[in-house]
Amino acid sequence: MRRLLTLILLTFTALTLMPAGATRAQTDARCFPETGNCISGPVRQYWERNGGLPVFGYPLTPLQTETVEGWTGPVQWFERDRVEDHSNEGKGVLAGRLGVERLAQQGRPWQFRALGQPPQPGCRGFAETGYYMCGGFLANWERNGGLARFGFPITDQIVERLGGGDYTVQYFERRRMEFHPENRPPYDILLGLLGSEVRANLGPVVLPTPLPPTPVPVSQQIFIDEPADNQVISSPVRVSGRTTLYPSGGTLRYRFYEPSGAELARGTIPVSGQAGQAGRFNATLAYLAPAGDRVLIELAEIDARSGAVVARAERSARYAPTTAQQILIDSPTSGSRIGTRLSVSGRAALYPSEGDLTLSVIDGSGRYVARFVFGVDGTPGQPASFFVEYEIPDQAGRLVTVEVADINARGDVIARAQINLFAGTSSPYPVP
Repeated sequence: MRRLLTLILLTFTALTLMPAGATRAQTDARCFPETGNCISGPVRQYWERNGGLPVFGYPLTPLQTETVEGWTGPVQWFERDRVEDHSNEGKGVLAGRLGVERLAQQGRPWQFRALGQPPQPGCRGFAETGYYMCGGFLANWERNGGLARFGFPITDQIVERLGGGDYTVQYFERRRMEFHPENRPPYDILLGLLGSEVRANLGPVVLPTPLPPTPVPVSQQIFIDEPADNQVISSPVRVSGRTTLYPSGGTLRYRFYEPSGAELARGTIPVSGQAGQAGRFNATLAYLAPAGDRVLIELAEIDARSGAVVARAERSARYAPTTAQQILIDSPTSGSRIGTRLSVSGRAALYPSEGDLTLSVIDGSGRYVARFVFGVDGTPGQPASFFVEYEIPDQAGRLVTVEVADINARGDVIARAQINLFAGTSSPYPVP
């Protein structure tokens, strides 16, 4: 019994004297029985924040010290990547240049070349290496980290034999993208297992014989035709464009937001077309006015089962309040006499961007007798109608002004209409 108590005391003392960092390192580990390795600390944070298992795969090694391209420090290998912890130099965790290393292993290192003509419309060229990205590879590169995650392209689209099949691939400094047409988006473009291949130092890849013409990956892409980039828009705005494939759910998600990230509107718009064919969309959308003069429009296809972003497009536009809005008060007419029950009906040329109007009742001294916001009937982009009733304080037959106004979220008065009424229960009218 005494020996047991002594052992417990020594264990407690050791834990008490252990540095806090060491204790934390033990408790934040995430382990994978599939490979028997764990990730922790900055490497785990980087792994989880940048896509996790689909992007990196399982860890193949523990965190260990290695020398890479003249640098020596903590390195951990994954199926699809090698991550390097450069925190001591203030650079954080970085991805290894496995695309470059894999081509060098195979005896076909990439070569810089002058940037020629694009192979097809819509491609993006990089003078830094002399290669283009097109189609689904370009869309995947742009929405999944771009230059920081992949680096520059270092080959054209080429066909390689992987796992017994011939696939269109493209190498980047840090990654290899593979087009798998047997998978539905967003899983038709995958990242190669470069971590496993570089560690195993596999031999040259087998190319199909004869080499067929390089196909262009047909993956989902979204193109916004309207509004144009940097166009001045108001609310509502018409948003139209195309998709390379009809979305599986028949809709796209839209978001309007400010550069700060503040969201102005969100919803879905329908896409016309048929499965396996291109799609088109055309919708008039309303949104809250931004605090400044810049609005970002995002369209995305979201996979219903996983919630993954299949494809995404963004457009930046400048905001200005609309000048097309007009408001008409049909009833009561100006000069009417009412009691304390105010009933106002009318029309707006456009459905308000916030979906509501502001009614104000102002007495002869300029004081607000009543002021409130009410909803209207209609749909964005179309005319709207309104009817509102309100009990106001007795004005003893005095003249009041009733105003209906469209005021956006930042306080711009888009349009207003006014009438003058004699309000209250006193008689005779008017009261001097």
